[in-house]
Amino acid sequence: MKSKLNIFFDGKKKTNQPLTPWEEAQRKREKNFSKKSSKKKRIGTKLPKLVAQRKSKLKKKLIINFVVFGIITLASLYFILPISKVKEVKVIGVDKVTQKAIRQASNIGKDDYLFQIGLEKKNLSMRIEKKVSEVKQTNVSIAGRLVILKVVKAKIIGYLERDNNYFALNNKGSASIVQRSTPEGNVPILTNFKSSSEIKLLAVQMNGLTPSLLDGISEIDATPVNVNPERIKVYMNDGNEIIATLSTFAKKMQYYPQIKAKSTGKIKIDFEVGAYSTNLK
Repeated sequence: MKSKLNIFFDGKKKTNQPLTPWEEAQRKREKNFSKKSSKKKRIGTKLPKLVAQRKSKLKKKLIINFVVFGIITLASLYFILPISKVKEVKVIGVDKVTQKAIRQASNIGKDDYLFQIGLEKKNLSMRIEKKVSEVKQTNVSIAGRLVILKVVKAKIIGYLERDNNYFALNNKGSASIVQRSTPEGNVPILTNFKSSSEIKLLAVQMNGLTPSLLDGISEIDATPVNVNPERIKVYMNDGNEIIATLSTFAKKMQYYPQIKAKSTGKIKIDFEVGAYSTNLK
């Protein structure tokens, strides 16, 4: 069995002797001590960098907390101060009666928050256009504490008469919530139309008329009878009268100019079945 040798210098002599158990233990202790001291040195060189990194992270956290706190403070101040709320609603593009209806339909009140109006612009426009038939399109903008509703008018094809009040009917067959004592513009007065389906059909037929024919109508009156529940009577601005069926009204009216040209006086035209005229008494 080979024994471990102790190699050392004694002065200038080099001797080889087996290690005693005590010497072997001492050598292991010295090796372990040298390893620990080298590790301590390596860790010690990293400490300044670790301290700098911790300071940097702490600084970033402080900055983030300061920014968040600042934002919360500013937002709280904004909601408390009057600058965050509506002062006035201005409507542009329609008459005063319709302006009032639009303000009511918008449901915007003083002290409503401006940021909410900004977020709900699209829904606000749709709500106004649905409730007020005179409105085709609404552009919502905010200037300071002023909410501006710029309106594009819808095409009005007539006014529905109900209890001596008049309600605008647009080309989509939607009746206005605006109640007027007199109709506006040169459009027909529509009387005795009851159901929404009947009114929608009337709008479809009137959209099928040429502008000159539409401008020539003074009044359209629903006059249903048992044999023809869609019977209508039309009064023209030129004094002529027409009896027609609602669902075929636009198609039959294209013959009106020809029939009128052949007459010498005021006439009554019947479009219910065919197309014939008689003189008015």
